[in-house]
Amino acid sequence: MNIAWVFVVGCLLLADAEAKKKSKKGAKEIFNSETLKCLVCQSLVEEINFAIDKVDPKKKVETGTFRLNGDGTQNRVVVPYARSEGHLMEVVENVCKNFEDYAQAKYKASGKPTIIRITTPEGNMNPKMGEVDMVPDDDLNTRLKFYCENIVEDQEDEIMKIFSKSIQNPDIELCGKRTGLCKDLSPPQEEYNFENDEL
Repeated sequence: MNIAWVFVVGCLLLADAEAKKKSKKGAKEIFNSETLKCLVCQSLVEEINFAIDKVDPKKKVETGTFRLNGDGTQNRVVVPYARSEGHLMEVVENVCKNFEDYAQAKYKASGKPTIIRITTPEGNMNPKMGEVDMVPDDDLNTRLKFYCENIVEDQEDEIMKIFSKSIQNPDIELCGKRTGLCKDLSPPQEEYNFENDEL
């Protein structure tokens, strides 16, 4: 009876090891570098938008030159601080540190890959954690920060142009149109209202 028990335990351990191998292989397939770069780019846009939105809209900064014109005036303009060059440069310089708080996951409902912030920017547990299953990463998610740093380094000028103005769908503009990191991004569809349809 002892031999049978050892055989059963051995089979269970072997099956568990095979399942773990398949799970790791499956995770690597859905979290390839192309997918991760797209997800990181979209999260980067969210992080920058959050940093802009948390600034008091009444806060202004004076920009322009200190040179005097021939008539003794200066070309100075007062602009909202949130989208000023100085603030955006500070945000872009520090935004990738936030990716230390991200992890790879799959949506429970669809199985679609995503990356999710473990805690909210305020420090609370992310309420969306219940919607996903975490996917372990051998690199402890250091790739996410690495990809963010690469995007920021390569696209800093584009990021500054996009976020200096308040444009709709900055994720599509940056991650789709300007970088090509996300192939399937499209603007959200407006819901069609059948009640207003005339026959």
